[in-house]
Amino acid sequence: MMKKALEHISFPALADRVNALYNEEEDALLLAMLGQEYVIKHTGMILRGQKAPDTHEAVLLDYLFSSGTSYCASPWRAIGDISKQSAADFRKRVELPLAQYVAEFLTRAGTILPLFDAVQTPSMIGSDMAITVRALPKVSLHVELSQETQEFPAEVWVLFSNNAGDFLNGENLQLLAELFKDRFLSLLRIY
Repeated sequence: MMKKALEHISFPALADRVNALYNEEEDALLLAMLGQEYVIKHTGMILRGQKAPDTHEAVLLDYLFSSGTSYCASPWRAIGDISKQSAADFRKRVELPLAQYVAEFLTRAGTILPLFDAVQTPSMIGSDMAITVRALPKVSLHVELSQETQEFPAEVWVLFSNNAGDFLNGENLQLLAELFKDRFLSLLRIY
């Protein structure tokens, strides 16, 4: 249903609100998500010259058709603070798979961070590293990473910018975090 809405939407009017670039020649939007550029046309979405995966389209469509207008990072919020999504499910599907790669990531962070539009930021909890990821132009993730110690296992915590619920519903917030996890792990395998 939302894909059908792409056919009739005014891209120039939408570009400013969602911080996308409007290409007048192609009547298309250029929009970045997790360090990748998407071309959004009235006929669909393209990533690296191919149709974007359905999961990516779902997040982008929700973002485009949201009522959100401005970015507000803090206070950072957990998934359960924004939506009815299960924190336990979020932990199992996003944070725990990342935790096993913390030590490996810390040694290569300088190379990998720019590839998914992330920067190192001060930790809020004294973890080994904290990063802020510009997931979408007006939605960020704050990720805390702690290595394994004798007393504690490796841990990862993923939080959302305070305004994330203005741009994405709960299901798509979870999906965005899963796309982040997949991109993180993919880049770790490549670099």
